[in-house]
Amino acid sequence: MPVKIKIDTEKYKAFIFDMDGLLLDTERICWECFRKACGEFNYDPDFSIYRKCIGLKAGEGNKILKEGFDPFIQFDQVKIKWNEIYRNHIENEYIPLKNGVLDILEFIYKKNIPLAVATSTERKVAVKKLSKTGIIDFFNIIVTGDQVTNSKPDPEIYLLTAKLLQTDPDECTAFEDSNNGVKSAFAAGMNVIQVTDLLEPTDEVIRLNHTIVSSLSELILK
Repeated sequence: MPVKIKIDTEKYKAFIFDMDGLLLDTERICWECFRKACGEFNYDPDFSIYRKCIGLKAGEGNKILKEGFDPFIQFDQVKIKWNEIYRNHIENEYIPLKNGVLDILEFIYKKNIPLAVATSTERKVAVKKLSKTGIIDFFNIIVTGDQVTNSKPDPEIYLLTAKLLQTDPDECTAFEDSNNGVKSAFAAGMNVIQVTDLLEPTDEVIRLNHTIVSSLSELILK
């Protein structure tokens, strides 16, 4: 059984959460929708290429996927089918929360500490997901990929989130699942907790010496 890690919420003035793969168990859904789209063109995609785009804005992620997959399949055609399959799932299927999400959000919310989302997803889609899963009202602000110029691992989205919260970055704790997200929050000067999802931390990220857990349920807030 994993050792529980204690987090002193009194040390921080705000808590910022990534969304896909951290609050919502949607990274697996997205990957499976991509595989299904590729399957309609009789192609089984390589996850080692796909993994490079996790945590990025859609535009930047699509550039990586196009470069990686175009030698084998017409990515632009796949993207149309992928978007259709994924949009249908988000609108019509159940979106699961990750383990421990409600407990942590409720605990911080009851202590009147500001909560925010910092996600690379565009605002329209992010609001739909957070509303559908019933957790949108926990958050004071939601900052999305279409509000910034530079995608994670650039710190822009976390710096903007801190600014909107009127809080210094070093007084914030950021929760992330992807390596790109961790590097983004760390570069912004925040305390970072990584909750692994589809990707394990790289050696580069491990050297940042931040907290790494496999589930939010491994954290004890006080």
